[in-house]
Amino acid sequence: MRYGIMINLDYDSYPYDDCRDIWNQIRNNMVEAGFRIEGRLFTIAAPATEACDLARAVLDNINQDMNNGVDLYSCMKEFYGYDHTQTINLLLPPADGLEVQED
Repeated sequence: MRYGIMINLDYDSYPYDDCRDIWNQIRNNMVEAGFRIEGRLFTIAAPATEACDLARAVLDNINQDMNNGVDLYSCMKEFYGYDHTQTINLLLPPADGLEVQED
C-alpha cells in the first residue's frame, strides 16, 4: 500500500522565492527519507502512522534548521496524509468505458 503526503505552500502570503527555496528543501529531504515525489504529492510504501510520523519528522528537522527565523509551518497551506490507493486519476478515461478487443 502506498500512502500519500500532500504538501502545498502558501504562495499567496509569502514571497515566491522564499517558497521555492523552502519547497526545494522539503522535496530533497522527503526524497532522502524514502518518499517518492509525484508532482506535489509524496508517496511511500508504509502504513499510515509510520508515513505521517516520518513526514512530520522530516518537516520538523527542516523547521529547526531554517536560518531566516520563519516558522516552516506558517508557510504551509496544506499538509495532508491519505491512503494513495484510493486516488483516481481523472486524466484517464473511466474504467467502465474501456473495452478489450482480441485480434
